[in-house]
Amino acid sequence: MGKRILLGVIITDCHVDFQEEIMRGIITQAFKSSCDVAVIAPLNNFSINSQHRDYEKTVFDLILSPRFDGFIYDRNTFCSEDVKKYIDELLRRSGKPVMLLDYNDHKSFETTSVDDSSAFETITDHLIEVHGHRNIYCLTGPKKNFGAEERLEGFRRSMKKHGLDCGKNNYGYGDYWVQSAQDLAADILSGRMERPDAIVCGNDIMALTVCKSLITGGLRVPEDIAVTGYDASDDGYRSNPTITSYSRPNFQLGAESCRRLYRIITGKICSRVRNESGKLRLGRSCGCQEDNSIKHGTKRRMDINSSFESGLLYGDMLFDITNTDNVASFADRLDNYTYFLYKLCHINISLTRRFIEATEGRLTDNLRFQCGDQLMTVLSKSAVKRKAESGNYYSSADLIPELNEDRSYPSAFYISPLHYNDDFFGISAVSFGKVPTSFSNIYIQWINYVNIALEQLMIKSIMKNTIQKTNQALLYDSMTGLLNRSGIEKECQRLISGSMAGSNAEFITVELSGLKKMYFQAGEKRCNEITAYIADALRSCLYDDEICGVWSPQTFCVITMHEGRASEFFGQLSSKVNDSRFDPDKNFNVDFSVGVYEHALNGDITAADAMYKSIVNRLHSYTISEANSNPQFEKLCLLRNRIMKNPELPWNISEIADSLYLSKSYLQKIYKTYFNKSIIEEMISFRIENARKLLEKTDMTITDISRKCGYSSYNYFVRQFRNSEGLSPSEYRERYRMESVNNEKPDQS
Repeated sequence: MGKRILLGVIITDCHVDFQEEIMRGIITQAFKSSCDVAVIAPLNNFSINSQHRDYEKTVFDLILSPRFDGFIYDRNTFCSEDVKKYIDELLRRSGKPVMLLDYNDHKSFETTSVDDSSAFETITDHLIEVHGHRNIYCLTGPKKNFGAEERLEGFRRSMKKHGLDCGKNNYGYGDYWVQSAQDLAADILSGRMERPDAIVCGNDIMALTVCKSLITGGLRVPEDIAVTGYDASDDGYRSNPTITSYSRPNFQLGAESCRRLYRIITGKICSRVRNESGKLRLGRSCGCQEDNSIKHGTKRRMDINSSFESGLLYGDMLFDITNTDNVASFADRLDNYTYFLYKLCHINISLTRRFIEATEGRLTDNLRFQCGDQLMTVLSKSAVKRKAESGNYYSSADLIPELNEDRSYPSAFYISPLHYNDDFFGISAVSFGKVPTSFSNIYIQWINYVNIALEQLMIKSIMKNTIQKTNQALLYDSMTGLLNRSGIEKECQRLISGSMAGSNAEFITVELSGLKKMYFQAGEKRCNEITAYIADALRSCLYDDEICGVWSPQTFCVITMHEGRASEFFGQLSSKVNDSRFDPDKNFNVDFSVGVYEHALNGDITAADAMYKSIVNRLHSYTISEANSNPQFEKLCLLRNRIMKNPELPWNISEIADSLYLSKSYLQKIYKTYFNKSIIEEMISFRIENARKLLEKTDMTITDISRKCGYSSYNYFVRQFRNSEGLSPSEYRERYRMESVNNEKPDQS
């Protein structure tokens, strides 16, 4: 069978009633048109700023998968404008057709909408014609929001039709959430607003909040004020009083958006699914009696969810799946708890190569993700039977293997991220088979348990690997790779207790006396480079049986059984250091001294005492020319160090000169003499270096980086950065990330 059309759906809050209705319409129409559906579904919305939620948007990078043929995008469901813009850009980059839901005036995408105005007119008509209310207030959604304006238009049409006032005092814009509803109730209770006979709310959430706030404040609903909602959610029918609402034709919205997108993709018209129109759902919040059949259905769903939720919350799943130490064991235990997912037909848990390698001790940095990264399926299971895993990696650009199988029927999968804060573990994909439905809030809790278990698995694996390497790692210096003080003492003890016991040994020290001055002149990075160069030079002078290490940050040591080695070391090192002056890339010309202490390996003296006596017994010294004899030099070194650590501060030449008791011109002259750059040039250099680090290591905006680096003008920052690096900040970040990706790709040779 040929490749099916794959429709991508970008949506959030899939567990919410009206979102589920939209998905039911999309999937039903897609199945009738023999199309597959892949829903990129985050488990949280982005209304709250947190590290975990900020990184959840990484899953949207799957939009760039070439498997998709087009997208349905419910932009209104996302709370964060930054996330909306992020998704918009990915959709534009994909180059695929996009169908928006209930959205107007978008420059790039098509849109499909339903008639909210007629539905809102029906609700308002009910309050006027059935209950006789005249002074009615409308709380709609955000201003300029397509759905909110449609609702308001329906309210106005009904009020005008009945000859009632519908001026600015009779309506207000809200947020489709609790705050605007609480503010409205507060205005009524305080008397700042004339009490209306009824309030028509733009959705059930606002209606529920208005009812609760009014009742808490001492008013009765509906006796004092009638309240209606919109969307006909289960929450509205579980409340007391039950909310009179309107069952919006969300099913039809989803189905029609699918039909229109299919026509754009194929140029063909597909058959419609059966229409499911919206209708008024009566509750006690307006003074009517609720429909017992609806209440019974709602109660049944609540009972089912409650039983599953209790088993999940109070059962052993979390404890069981976190008590594992490898991926295979985790997958086996998770297999025992898929029964919590009501009506599940198939589930796929795939983990990234980076995560799997981290659990094997081969990677410990942050686990990033982008479309095209490799995944491995560790659990693939139908409702009753688990498939054997191949153990092979596949590209995340293919989404999941199940969508690429040769099937005689279409499928729909919800693809959600597995992650913990900024560590991305993989994806979870669930399908409900032929049932056009969405996952419940129980699935969100289930996935949260999975995320916790995967985070614990990674931590345990890293700790286990670390413990195995700790004894070895603790004996070596991380910068030079030579033995550290503990390693030297252990090796010395080995000599004393081994075959060399009683033999004479020379304890030789090489002290980098010029490193302190170099620190003030060139900074920590340069000092570390010099230390590493000296270590390499020292290593190249050693015999096979000699022990060499780092005794302290500025002192190397050698333990040898060969006589006269101190003078040999000095001659060889002096030659190497002197020759390095002619190599601009590896110049480690620095003052150093060599000392020696000779003693028998009999345990009469500790390694620490031997090294101290060696340092005191200095035989040779190497000194570079004293170019920096001016008494102001150390002050200038301290000044330079302060500028290097805080380049973003508003450094003022006149103020600096006053603090050093120097004239401004003399300060600038001697500073450039010693460091080959002016103070301003140094400050700019340090600022640009700081900007490079922020561009490479963070996701901060260019504007925020410019401010953090001390620039009040964004354009001036960009100009200076380009002058320094030859690229704009955004170009530099893009090139760095591309190079990082290329470096991470496995060798294909």
